[in-house]
Amino acid sequence: MVGEDEAGGLTLVEAAVYAALFLVIVWGFTLVPSGWLENMTARISSGTLGALGFSSSWGAAEGGPHLSLQGERQLVSVIIIRECTAINVFSIAVGLVIPLRGGSWTRKALSIIFSATLLLFLNVSRIVLTLLLTGFSFPPFSWYFSNPTVELYHYPISFLYGVLGVALLVIVLSRWFIPELGYTLIGIIDSVIGLISGSIGAPGSGDPEKGEDEGGVG
Repeated sequence: MVGEDEAGGLTLVEAAVYAALFLVIVWGFTLVPSGWLENMTARISSGTLGALGFSSSWGAAEGGPHLSLQGERQLVSVIIIRECTAINVFSIAVGLVIPLRGGSWTRKALSIIFSATLLLFLNVSRIVLTLLLTGFSFPPFSWYFSNPTVELYHYPISFLYGVLGVALLVIVLSRWFIPELGYTLIGIIDSVIGLISGSIGAPGSGDPEKGEDEGGVG
């Protein structure tokens, strides 16, 4: 549990330090090789499709592992690249958790493990859903798209998964794993709002009522 003193807003310095550490961690993940994760993503996605009763295969290639699904009309094939592994979203989760000023390292570690598990599940389901919608006729989509491509479903599904996935992750972590995350994010928002409000209300920013009182009549 976090007391009221811990749940208060952050100072601007604390918010800036937290944001700086977050950016450093996210940037650090860009240096992590992702070839092994691309292969794992392709293998798990293919295995999931096979477990669901569909014909799927994967294999390593020079440009990245390929993942294939035998659809109703054609063979649907995609290349799994770094952006398909959810490592970028995972870096955001780690960047949010590690710099927290409160919370034990045990709870931080559990938060990261849970984040990796949830993001793996969401990412594989995203890839599987995209391939199935492309390879098979599913109303109401098949009523409007007779010969869909991977790109038709990839971008909107990825966007929805990205937004909803991050929101779900933050809510679950704040509610059941590390409440300090929610308090910190709220504190940063309060600090930014306070900074903006202070700038607007600062001397010289323009006070309509004051201007009317001081102004003469021409």
